[in-house]
Amino acid sequence: GDLHLPPGKNAPCIVSCHGLASSKDSEKWLTFACRAEDEGYAAFRFNFRGCGWGNEWSEGNSEDTTLSNRIKDYKAALDFLENTGKVDFSRLGAIGSSLGGCTIIAANDPRPKAYVVLATPYRFGRPTPEMLESFQERGYYENPRAEEPRFARIRKDLYDDFEEYDMGEAIKRIKYPLLIIHGSEDLIPTSDAYALYEKANGPKKLEIIEGGSHRFVDTGHLGRV
Repeated sequence: GDLHLPPGKNAPCIVSCHGLASSKDSEKWLTFACRAEDEGYAAFRFNFRGCGWGNEWSEGNSEDTTLSNRIKDYKAALDFLENTGKVDFSRLGAIGSSLGGCTIIAANDPRPKAYVVLATPYRFGRPTPEMLESFQERGYYENPRAEEPRFARIRKDLYDDFEEYDMGEAIKRIKYPLLIIHGSEDLIPTSDAYALYEKANGPKKLEIIEGGSHRFVDTGHLGRV
């Protein structure tokens, strides 16, 4: 993990949670952390198990990824941050993208007091026939959208674990300010963002980035985010 600290002491802090086949070092999270620091916030970004490159790789296997395991990793990150004594932990926010957004919603951890979710699904898809065939033949599926082949493998356990969660019910439990951001060209339809917004209690806000992709790779779209 990397903890960005602005000048001074006891700054409020924002924890960022990357998506399924990404890492803390993607351009999006580096941009976000630097912008947060410029605005006077501490920012903590970390790799979920089995993700990252080189010396930044987190121990464990990415193919063991499930939402339940990512919630454990997220809570471990919060525990670490709470024990550093370097931030104002009473003013903590969380931001997650895609599966990272699902993680901070489903975790229902009382410590963050503000939430942002990007490109986050309302319903979890089911494995495609191609994926099911791969699960049967090799025990895993190779995710073609992964940023790094080493953490591209997905097991059927990921989808089986999803059955334990209802995002519509989970988001109702958030009692703090919530911002939902979604790109109009995301592979996850904008209807998912509207469904999350409808179920959320508030205070809440929904922003649709016109032309935005799942990862907001366009610098103009990322700047808007």
